[in-house]
Amino acid sequence: MTLQEAMERLEAAGDAKMRALYLKHGGPSNLFGVKTADIRALGKQIKKDHPLGLELWKTGNVDARFLATLIVTPKAFSSTELEELLKSTTYTRNLDWLMTNVVE
Repeated sequence: MTLQEAMERLEAAGDAKMRALYLKHGGPSNLFGVKTADIRALGKQIKKDHPLGLELWKTGNVDARFLATLIVTPKAFSSTELEELLKSTTYTRNLDWLMTNVVE
């Protein structure tokens, strides 16, 4: 799957109520509001794709970053790279997913 295809799938799965909820709880405006179950389903379909995960993270999109944490290969990161990922977001939900799915 390409970055464009993944972003199109995420955008199509966006939900206005979820978007409003994320915004209410401090999410940045760069999000579609995709439900967690839909992100997990897309992650299972993609499986592991570290390069795509890195591209998704770089978009800054909240939903793309959730998906990225599911498809990157955690052991492929150096400690410096992990630190850069952590510093690149202030949204607590993205940080939670990053810590749970990548840093372990």
